[in-house]
Amino acid sequence: GLRANLKRSFQDITDDRWENCCPGKDREYKKLLYSLCFFHAVILERRKFGPIGWNIPYEWMASDLEVSQQQVKMYLNEQSGIPYETLNTIVA
Repeated sequence: GLRANLKRSFQDITDDRWENCCPGKDREYKKLLYSLCFFHAVILERRKFGPIGWNIPYEWMASDLEVSQQQVKMYLNEQSGIPYETLNTIVA
């Protein structure tokens, strides 16, 4: 279920990525990464129900989570603030 999906998402995150990713924004990065993994777990769990509630079928995979993590890292490292609206639009 949701717990297993969340656990599986965190198993793929290395200690180096978790601890040393965004200098000066570690706290924000960890919160965003947790949110991203939770979103990923919910989407994976939601797939069990098939087309009910989905307009367009899409196979959400681990590669989508990886790309989203890279985007979060890139935006946090390149922006002076935290671009929450931009990240929300890009990831979701």
